[in-house]
Amino acid sequence: MLSIFIPQDTLEDIVIDNMASEMEPEDQDVWFKIFTKQEFIYVSSWDKRDYITEEDPLFLLNKSYGVKIEDATDYINTIPNHPESVTRYWNGIFLLNISEDDAAAIQRDYGVICQSVDSMDASVLMGPDLRFSPKKGEKDYSWDFMLQGINAKHIPSNHLILIDRYLFADEDEIEMSLSNIFNMMDAMLPRQSLKCPYLVTLIIGQQESGDGVGLSQVSREVYDLIPRLKRPYPIHVEVIYLTYMSGLYTSTHNRCILTNYTITQVEHQLKAFDEEGKSTCLQTIQPQGLFTNSGLNGYCDSPHKTHHDIMKTLYNNLIWWGKNYLTTKSSYAFNGKKMNIREKYAVKNNRLITNKV
Repeated sequence: MLSIFIPQDTLEDIVIDNMASEMEPEDQDVWFKIFTKQEFIYVSSWDKRDYITEEDPLFLLNKSYGVKIEDATDYINTIPNHPESVTRYWNGIFLLNISEDDAAAIQRDYGVICQSVDSMDASVLMGPDLRFSPKKGEKDYSWDFMLQGINAKHIPSNHLILIDRYLFADEDEIEMSLSNIFNMMDAMLPRQSLKCPYLVTLIIGQQESGDGVGLSQVSREVYDLIPRLKRPYPIHVEVIYLTYMSGLYTSTHNRCILTNYTITQVEHQLKAFDEEGKSTCLQTIQPQGLFTNSGLNGYCDSPHKTHHDIMKTLYNNLIWWGKNYLTTKSSYAFNGKKMNIREKYAVKNNRLITNKV
């Protein structure tokens, strides 16, 4: 789920306005519908009443939708003076009692959704539901073209995750793989300055046969791409290299591109274009924001469900690796250097594991 931070009175007002008995579901506020899809919502100015009646709005929210309310007053109150603290939550949405200008600055500087409670706009989470179907040999598509609707111009981010176990399975196609990785990063990473490092996570797999490009070479060559991006902020690159015996191996079959608030599902392979820009295969590529009207109204699942399920699986496995690193069936590299996976994921400030998802 998302980590939503909001003043208690603002949340109560939204619940009261949208749970009136005469209101039809299609007339309810988008933010309210998003709130009802969460397991937890974190509030400031917490007033946990000793006696709660059935008319209490937060009691109704919990009873009707199972949403639990947690006190985060101390953390939320630190954000105006220490805005860098928002990077603790890769999936954080910050609806704060601050000015519109201050909220916009936090969103711009740290790549998270941050809005003033005086001007809340859920459209940033209702990203486009796009569908592209390139076929082998076509030159009508590119990563820049397909991802432009969900890139950082429209939806903020500070983390990009690329998942394709077979991306480096063929030693003869390493340059093609690197070219696609560069173009995906170039399409998605913000071009304006950030006040925090941007994190790129690449999850690939070793083939059962043992063929393919090794972790040392992959991590080094991917990290060598970073200067070519010419971004005005630090970019960190981590590579998680799965063996077929890894517990995460079977959970990463589907190829996808994720950021904090987007998911692009790729039917066949991220190595979608050759060095001439031609499509390498027939496949469907779907860039999406986290929510759709159909999903919020209960007609289907929103992309948020898949995004959450993938991230929860990553979270659970990374936590386990940190505790059981001697039996881990995977390898890890950070900024071009192999290291013990525990050295990175045991630390408390890694964005994937700072908060339970």
